[in-house]
Amino acid sequence: MTTFTNPLETTMTTTSLDRAERVQLKLFATPGAPDAPALIPVFHEWISDGSLETDELLIDVADYSHVKAGPGVLLIGHGADWSYDLEEERPGLLFSRKRAFAGDFRARLEDALRQALRAAGVLALDPRLPGLAFDARELLVRVPDRLHAPNDDASFAALVPHIVGAVRAVLGEDVGVRVSRVAKERSDVATGPLAARVVLEGAPAIARAQA
Repeated sequence: MTTFTNPLETTMTTTSLDRAERVQLKLFATPGAPDAPALIPVFHEWISDGSLETDELLIDVADYSHVKAGPGVLLIGHGADWSYDLEEERPGLLFSRKRAFAGDFRARLEDALRQALRAAGVLALDPRLPGLAFDARELLVRVPDRLHAPNDDASFAALVPHIVGAVRAVLGEDVGVRVSRVAKERSDVATGPLAARVVLEGAPAIARAQA
C-alpha cells in the first residue's frame, strides 16, 4: 500500500485519467445501520417524487441484498447509480458515475462527492431508517476504467491531487486529506480497478435523524 501524507505536493503525472468518465465514491455507514432492504421503498420514492433533488434521470430499483458483500440495493439512473453497497461487508452509500458528464475529471469527482453527500444526508434524516448514519471521516474512491485509468503507480499518482482538490473544493480548504492506494495483489500484478481510501480530518459531520 502506498501512502501520501502530503498529497498536495505530489506532482501530477501525465496519464489518460482526465478521459476517464466513470468514477465511484463511497461513504461508509456507522455501526447499527439497518439492513439493505429497508432502503428499497426510499429509493422508489426518490424516483416517484424527486425528493433526492438531483438532475439525474432515475429509472428503477434493483435488490441484490441477498448477495454476500455485494451491491446491496441499487437505484439505477441514466447517467449515474446510487447503491447501499455491502462490499467488504462494510455497508455504505456508493455513488457511481457511468456516463458522460460535462467537465473534466476533477469536476466529475467533485460532483460524485456532492451527490453522495446529498443522498447520505437525505437517508440519514429519513425516520424509516433508524440507526442509519454515515461516517464523514472516510471515503472510498474508485475509477473503473482500465483503458484510461489502469491500476498502476502512474495513474494513482495522478489521482491523488484530484482527490485532494475535489475534497477541499466541496468540504473546505481546512480539511485534512490522507490518501492511500487500495490494491488487491496477485503476485506482482495489481488487480481490480484503480482505487484509493481517503481519510479526512475536520470534515463537516453528515446530518442524522434524531432518535
